Amino acid sequence: MPFPRAIRTATRLLLATLGTSVMTSCVVMPTNTHWDQKRSLAKYDSLGIDAPVSLPELAKRTDTGFSAADYLTLHSGLIVSGEYINEDFKKKLATSREAQEGVLELGFSVPIAKGGSGFGSCAPVTRDGYFLTAAHVLSHEESFVLYATSNSRKTYIDYAPVREVYRNNEADFAIVKAELKTPRYLKYRTSPLTQETTLFAGGWMHEKGGGLYQETLPIPGQNAFRKIVTTLPMIKGDSGSPLIDQEGRLCGVLSTMRLGVIVKMKPKSTAVMMDRGQIEKLIAEDRAKH
Repeated sequence: MPFPRAIRTATRLLLATLGTSVMTSCVVMPTNTHWDQKRSLAKYDSLGIDAPVSLPELAKRTDTGFSAADYLTLHSGLIVSGEYINEDFKKKLATSREAQEGVLELGFSVPIAKGGSGFGSCAPVTRDGYFLTAAHVLSHEESFVLYATSNSRKTYIDYAPVREVYRNNEADFAIVKAELKTPRYLKYRTSPLTQETTLFAGGWMHEKGGGLYQETLPIPGQNAFRKIVTTLPMIKGDSGSPLIDQEGRLCGVLSTMRLGVIVKMKPKSTAVMMDRGQIEKLIAEDRAKH
């Protein structure tokens, strides 16, 4: 079995309720039709990405040609409300760390109350636990980040509380810090997006999707930010997910979904991005304080 496909099988995030029935907190919106999603998935399955990935399970080799879904799972974090991080959940994560060496297994369960919230994604941008996300993801007093990290032998899920470094509710953008190592982080795209640019996103909450760049818009009163409009499908739980190009470079984090009144209208989603210099300045200032 090719290694990338093994990852795709193992990284399903299973979501169960606190009761006996099974339900996820991320329900596909009506205008995100089955065919919209199918076409989106077909796009990244045919194109893939060119970004390399290095894992100890690859015996020190660097693999290329990962699907966007695999790459995003290994280069993003899951933000979870602290109310779900109980002792049973911690034991499950500890068990995953003790799994057989050389086998990548990232599947686990998260209990969610019916209609629950407190889930989102985030984009790692440094080796030492700094992430970008959407501000509205941080809706709970205490949140944790889950991240697929690696040591010299294996890859496993680590977790830590998140601390707000910067937050702008008007732009729906935040920088957070977690005390854990993030060996796989995203580098920024520096060249302008074009109408031919293929983009991928999706976080940990559902099968990742692909789409096209449409336009970049200013955010009134927020000169350090820009809004990126795409044709990507997006569902609840995707907020804060990295928006990447075909080379795996970070273009922004998912913020909102734009729904059309008429079903035939294609769904759109928007991502938000802060000027890179401002991000690096805020992170440097935070490091100096802590």
